[in-house]
Amino acid sequence: MARQVSARLQAVAQTLCADRGFQFAGDLGSGAFKVAFLIKHEGRDAALKLAEVPGSPERFIREVAALRSCGHPSIATVFDAFTITDDDGRLVWVVIEEYLAGGTLEQRQAAHRLAIADIRAIGTSLAEVLGHLRDRRLVHRDIKPANILFRDTSSIPVLTDFGIVRMLDAPSLTHDFAAAGPGTPAYAAPEQLNNEKNLIDWRTDQFGLAVVLAEGILGRHPYQSIGESVRDAILKVSARSPLPDQTRLDLRAAGFGSLEQALEPWPVKRYRRPGDLVEAITNG
Repeated sequence: MARQVSARLQAVAQTLCADRGFQFAGDLGSGAFKVAFLIKHEGRDAALKLAEVPGSPERFIREVAALRSCGHPSIATVFDAFTITDDDGRLVWVVIEEYLAGGTLEQRQAAHRLAIADIRAIGTSLAEVLGHLRDRRLVHRDIKPANILFRDTSSIPVLTDFGIVRMLDAPSLTHDFAAAGPGTPAYAAPEQLNNEKNLIDWRTDQFGLAVVLAEGILGRHPYQSIGESVRDAILKVSARSPLPDQTRLDLRAAGFGSLEQALEPWPVKRYRRPGDLVEAITNG
């Protein structure tokens, strides 16, 4: 089914490019909701992202509204967004945003273990992004290596994919009775895994960022003890189990003991302000 959707959306992308004078340049991959393609847009490389809209387009509208309200160098820039109808009458959401040629953090980690200095630089930049989002009452809710990209070979990250962004000043789109809120389980905070909407705020993203950084340092999920699976770690997070002692020791040995507080199961025990998190990551 996923392949059929991807092939269908590629045909839509090629038709769209032909109609609007864009140059179609190839496939960039797909995520949970979107398929992305490389195009030439107004003389520059750009990412064309398409997603079929099965019901209300509200979540897609919120994603673009959130991105357009931001103005941070470590948040992807949106050039255009609109809906079209394909040949079969399906509504398709279209977003054109900057192309990030440096690939994802996930790809970099698969290729080699990152240097501690690079992890610190990435963490500091993204902690600053969380402050930018907090000021706009936005919670990304899906901070993970696949959503952290780079414009080039530097260690300056760019946060992308605001597809499940939570606008704290707007009604929630997640059902109250859902067993879990949206997000990627391995990087989700306890309040996401347990759909505790009243606890969702910027500290939810703080937890996700801390998991990403700790994973890069340790080579495993921070709640994953030796011999355990990632699923075991997710269950521990959901149950609000304490951070394993070995994780605490390993983070301190690497100069990242500050992440212990960011990985606290209860939001109230994490860093209160983004500036505190930036300082903690910078200084270890």
